[in-house]
Amino acid sequence: MSRYGMAFLLSSCVFSSVATASAIENGTRVEIGIEAPQDGATISGPSQVMVRGQARAFREYKPGHFDLMLILDTSGSTRAPAGVQPTAALPHDVSILAAEVAAAERLLARLDPGNTLVGVVTFAGEFNFMTGQAIPNQAAAILEQPLTTNYPEVRMALRRILERGPSGGTDMAAGVRLAVRELAGLEGAISRPRPESRKVAFLLTDGIPTLPFGHVNSMDPGDIEVAVRAAGLAAKAAITIHTFALGMEALSAPYACTQIARVTGGTFTPLKKPGDIIEVLPRTSFADLDMVLVTNTTTGQPASDLTVGPDGRFQATVPLASGVNQIAVMVLATDGTKESASVRVRYGRAESLQLEVQQENKDLGLELKRIEEENQRLEEALKRRRDDEARKKTLELEIGRDR
Repeated sequence: MSRYGMAFLLSSCVFSSVATASAIENGTRVEIGIEAPQDGATISGPSQVMVRGQARAFREYKPGHFDLMLILDTSGSTRAPAGVQPTAALPHDVSILAAEVAAAERLLARLDPGNTLVGVVTFAGEFNFMTGQAIPNQAAAILEQPLTTNYPEVRMALRRILERGPSGGTDMAAGVRLAVRELAGLEGAISRPRPESRKVAFLLTDGIPTLPFGHVNSMDPGDIEVAVRAAGLAAKAAITIHTFALGMEALSAPYACTQIARVTGGTFTPLKKPGDIIEVLPRTSFADLDMVLVTNTTTGQPASDLTVGPDGRFQATVPLASGVNQIAVMVLATDGTKESASVRVRYGRAESLQLEVQQENKDLGLELKRIEEENQRLEEALKRRRDDEARKKTLELEIGRDR
């Protein structure tokens, strides 16, 4: 029996929860954890295996836990159609606000509460209909949900936002400032952000800043300036903001969105059709990953149905061949850092596996018997050697006495 065969058989009896690998390059640390299948597992039934785990890239050795704040535009213009056809999940005419909420709900479905806190902030801003000016001392941004791992509560908050509906102008600066307060844990914050976590925000808007200065129906340079200044505060607090401009109005003057993303080190995503956010947001990664590949390197077959969440969690179905299969997960970070991790599993139909196990047990028994016999021979040889040395010493003593 081969040495690997014995090692494989014995390792199948040992439970290893996660196979991991990590690499450091260009100041970025990439880690891969394969949670399933376990290394050395024996698989029967359908010729495939579900592979699950998480890949993370840590810029400048930042940890892999996230505090994520969703910053949603609820201004009056978000009641406009999002440009998507109604579905079973969205049975009525889909407004831009409904598309934002649907996108956030789909994003939640791909996150892991074990490592990602989520909160929700909305921004709009009421104004005087006669003058078009902002109403003084009003709350232009609302903390709808403090940071939490209780995702059902986040979904309830999103439902309340949709039920309340759109209203007001677009005070983007207020939304960013409130998100910074909560993510950084500043005075007055209700959230409890984790000191060791990475702070991220997704800002969704269908327009341009129109408050707190100037007329609500026109863009004032001051509205843009305070929004970008708020982004500067986010950058000082190490908060990355990814911005999404939804529709033609937002794309007509995207300076505020592009600058907020640039100042904080985030990305700017323009969407001509606002409803596209429903598909785009859940695929947006904040784990600094560019690519995740899962492959059966024994057969060369790639995984099917590979999904990668925004936080780097992955799941894939990998085809298997009879015998030992090596499954590799390869990751490419956005700065080019690469890493891979792998596990080995054995696949066969239940009957053939039983025969293989029986044969391996038989071979192992023969190997153990051979080792026992070899040990017995060694012990007998040592005993003969000790007896010879004892006789030799006895003769030397007798010779000495005769002299």
